[in-house]
Amino acid sequence: MTGVGHYARELILRLPGVDPDGTYMAWYLNAKRGIRPWRWGRRSFPRVPGLVERWAPIPATWFERTSMRWELPRLEWLTRFDVLFAPNFVSPPTASRRLVVTIHDLAFRLEPRTAPLATRRWLARLDRAVRQAAEIVTPSEATRRDLFELYPVDPERVTVIHHGIDAERFRPAPPEEVERIRRRHGIEGPYLLFLGGLEPRKNLPALVRSWSRCSDDAGLVIAGSSVPWNPEGRTELERTLEALPAGGRRRVTLTGYVGHRDKVALLTGARALAFPSLYEGFGFPILEAMAAGTPVVTSSVSSMPEVAGNAAVLVDPRDEDAIAEGLDRVVTDDDLVEGLREAGRERIREFDWDDAARAHAEVFHRAGR
Repeated sequence: MTGVGHYARELILRLPGVDPDGTYMAWYLNAKRGIRPWRWGRRSFPRVPGLVERWAPIPATWFERTSMRWELPRLEWLTRFDVLFAPNFVSPPTASRRLVVTIHDLAFRLEPRTAPLATRRWLARLDRAVRQAAEIVTPSEATRRDLFELYPVDPERVTVIHHGIDAERFRPAPPEEVERIRRRHGIEGPYLLFLGGLEPRKNLPALVRSWSRCSDDAGLVIAGSSVPWNPEGRTELERTLEALPAGGRRRVTLTGYVGHRDKVALLTGARALAFPSLYEGFGFPILEAMAAGTPVVTSSVSSMPEVAGNAAVLVDPRDEDAIAEGLDRVVTDDDLVEGLREAGRERIREFDWDDAARAHAEVFHRAGR
C-alpha cells in the first residue's frame, strides 16, 4: 500500500465503530474469489465487526477498460447502496448523485511534467466526478485551495479532513530491530532517510545532489519502489546517481518498497527524514517520522507546512542550496534535533484517525439526505 491505500485501510477499520447507526459495505473487484476469500481476513486487514463485504468476480483490467470507454457497468447494477464513497479520486461508473469522492491532490494539473500520460487520462475522469459528487473530501486546506483554483466547485460541497497517524504503530523500534534492518540492507554509519514512491514529484534528483554537498558524512537511504504508472521517477534517480563520484554512489542505499515493520526501524535509526517533495496532498511520511521521534526536513510548499507546523525544518524544494542547508542543520545541531523531536510528539496529537473517520461519517450522512 501507498498513501491512498493506508487512508482507505484506516477508514475501513474505523467507520463501523464510530458510526454504529450506519451500515458500511466494502465493495471491490475479485476475479479470484475461489482462491482468495474475504479481502479483509489478513493481518493488515483484520475482520471488521459491522462491515459488510461485497465483491464482483470481474477482472480489474477489463472493468477499468470498459468503465473508461463506456462508463459501464454501473455500480448500482452490481450492488445496492445509499451513498457511494470513492476514496481514490474517481468512482466506479454510477448514475447516483449521492456520491462522495476524495481528491487527494491535483499534482497532475499543477505539476503536469510529473504525471505520465496514463495518469492524466485516468484523472481526466475527475472532471465528471467533481460535477457529479454531492460531497468532496480533501486531506488538506492546500488541496482545497487548488481545487477551487482549477474547478468551478461550490465551497459548501468541499470538506477538509486531515488524515490521522496511529502513533502506537510508529513508536520507535527497539535497537535490535534497527540493527536488523541495517544488516539487511548493508547500511553503515549514520544516514538520512527518504520515504515514498520513486516519482518525479518527490524531487529525488535534487535531494541526492543536495545531500552530496552536505558537510556531514551521513549516508542516504531511499526507501520506496518505482510506481508502474510513472517509471520516469526511477529513471531520473538512476541518472542522478550515476553522475555522483564513486564514493558518493556507494553511500546511497536503495531499499525498494518496505513494509510497516521495516519502515519503523528505518525511521528509528535515521538522523532525519529528508522529504523535499515538490507537491503533496498531505504527506504521510512527515507524521510517521514525528511519531518515531525522527526530525523532519520537508518542503515549504503545498500541504507540507500545514502538516508539519512548527515541528520540522522547511526548505524551498526548488533551491538545492536550501535543501543542503536544511539537511546540514539536522545533522549538526543537537539542540535543534531535540527541539524538533519534542515538537513532533506534540504535533502528531492533532492528527487522529478516529476523528477523521467521524468527520467522514458526517459527510456521508449529509450526502445521503
